[in-house]
Amino acid sequence: MKKTIIIVLATFLILAFVVLSMGGGHGIFWPAKLIYPYSMNIAVMNNQIGIFAIIIAIIQIPIYAILISRKIKWIYAILGIHIISAIICLNLPTETFSG
Repeated sequence: MKKTIIIVLATFLILAFVVLSMGGGHGIFWPAKLIYPYSMNIAVMNNQIGIFAIIIAIIQIPIYAILISRKIKWIYAILGIHIISAIICLNLPTETFSG
C-alpha cells in the first residue's frame, strides 16, 4: 500500500512539474520530451497534445513501477527503450513543440 501511494504521488508531482514547465504552450517542452517521450511523440505526430497522449503520460510511471517491481532485470530494457524514445522525440522536427 505504501508503494502505491508513493508511485501515485510521484506520478502527479512529475506531471505537475512538466505541465508547469510547458506554461500553457509558451514555456519549454524539453522536460516533457525527456520524461514522457511516448506522449510527446504522439503529440508531435498529431500536432497537438490530445487525450490519448495525456492518458499515456498518466499511466507511464505506474507501468514502469509495476514492470520493475515484478522483474528487476527489466530495468535496463525499460531504461534503454525510454532513452531511445527520448532521443527520437528530442530530434523530431516540430515548430509547435520547440524547446
